[in-house]
Amino acid sequence: MTTPAASQLTPGAHAFTTASGATLTYFVLGHGPHVLVNVAPGWGVASVLYQNTFGFLEDPFTFVHLEVRGTRGSSFPAEPEVEMSSWHMSEDVEALRIHLGVDALDGLTGHSNGGCIALWYAIRFPAHLHRLVLLDAQCLGTDDIWVPAMLAILEKHPNRDAVAAFWKWEPQTMTSDEDMLERLSAFMPLYLANAERDLATFQRGLTTVPQYLCVQTQRVAELAHQDEAEQLDKITAKTLVIVGRQDFICPVVVAELIAGKVKNSTLKVVEDCGHLPWIEQKDEFAAILKDFYAQ
Repeated sequence: MTTPAASQLTPGAHAFTTASGATLTYFVLGHGPHVLVNVAPGWGVASVLYQNTFGFLEDPFTFVHLEVRGTRGSSFPAEPEVEMSSWHMSEDVEALRIHLGVDALDGLTGHSNGGCIALWYAIRFPAHLHRLVLLDAQCLGTDDIWVPAMLAILEKHPNRDAVAAFWKWEPQTMTSDEDMLERLSAFMPLYLANAERDLATFQRGLTTVPQYLCVQTQRVAELAHQDEAEQLDKITAKTLVIVGRQDFICPVVVAELIAGKVKNSTLKVVEDCGHLPWIEQKDEFAAILKDFYAQ
């Protein structure tokens, strides 16, 4: 099959049990002809931001927002400090594909760490994916380029209070979900090229409290899987790489590396834009996505 059964795509919340006995949850929004699986970041922020801000894309797309292991209603693995890596989370995407009953996903997208998980899926399960859309994606194994780029941006950033707050992030010292939210909120302006213009929209989109146990366990588990960048040439899906010019956390150099190593890829750098291109430059973002799907 190439199209999921209608019962799997009814609007709203869904849950299923994987072959290993885990519970995964997903949310369906939109009514368009293109089914696009959006894998949420694995560090506890969940898919709520995308559910709340992708509405302008719900005519051409039906979104399947997947909550990976440990997030919201999706169960934690038995050994979280081993199995909460982005590499392992790509197996949650594969479990969703099997649940949907399709031979291959027509489209998979991921933002930030969600993009990292999506990359792992495209690397590990190339025969099961047609199109890959990366939104300011993280790519493991790129510390040598992304850290200097991030430091250069932060050094010049005018919001020194937010920069100072970023250096106090320290996930391993967090003691509660509320503690995590307070620390995150203090440097949220850094994610945007123009915080005065876009911060309120960003804040309104985050309507759930993030889960600190996710970021703590993922941070440890990730250490065993730092070879993502060197495996990018295994990806066969038609790939779109979108990045904001002013993104400090997943900077342009990382997007350029991904596009340079993935054979069938297109890179789009969005100006006057940080980490959230569909919020900061909505019209340009929609046009880029529409053009990619028209090819």
